[in-house]
Amino acid sequence: MPWTGTDSELLELARGGDTAALAAAVYDLFTGDVNRLVWRVLGADLEHDDVVHQVFINLVLGLPKLRDPAALRGWMASVCVKTVRTEIRRRRIRRFFTGGSPPAHQVAGPVADHEARDLLQKTYSLLDTLPAQEHIAFALRHLDELPLEDVAQACGCSLATIKRRLKKAETRFARLAEREPALAERLRRAERQAGASGSESRDDYARFAREERA
Repeated sequence: MPWTGTDSELLELARGGDTAALAAAVYDLFTGDVNRLVWRVLGADLEHDDVVHQVFINLVLGLPKLRDPAALRGWMASVCVKTVRTEIRRRRIRRFFTGGSPPAHQVAGPVADHEARDLLQKTYSLLDTLPAQEHIAFALRHLDELPLEDVAQACGCSLATIKRRLKKAETRFARLAEREPALAERLRRAERQAGASGSESRDDYARFAREERA
């Protein structure tokens, strides 16, 4: 049956040594969050299930070391981020030695707004060219729309560091987006709308990505 225990009980289960029961509980508790985070960072990825599987392996292996139940959710996000970061770097090393190029991104499922789908594909293609840490920070903040504090926690760094990292990522992304006229125009349009409504700048990037669901 699905896990219905508390976070404290989950940590007790982790220390009890029943790996099968722990794996089932962790899956029940975090499957939605893990799938969403991986999807937000990598997009509709052909190896999505493999990456998610590795995240759960890392969660089950690492959970017995966690002592504070209040830290469970943040710890889960940080394990997910570390796993995805390792995967991004592994792929780039592989492409470096094989001379390959990143695969074209596809948006899974029907999307009514074909322009939004095309722009979302371009967005993830541009993110693939950013350094891994900037790619992840940008995706968590602007595509998953996490608060800055949660992004910093997931990335294992201070708030000041994540702000600097995001600034670099946003600058790189905006420069790259200028090579894609439709994407650049959509961002400028979102910026004008955000300025008129007084909304936060992070909405400028997320506005055209809302069609995708993890």
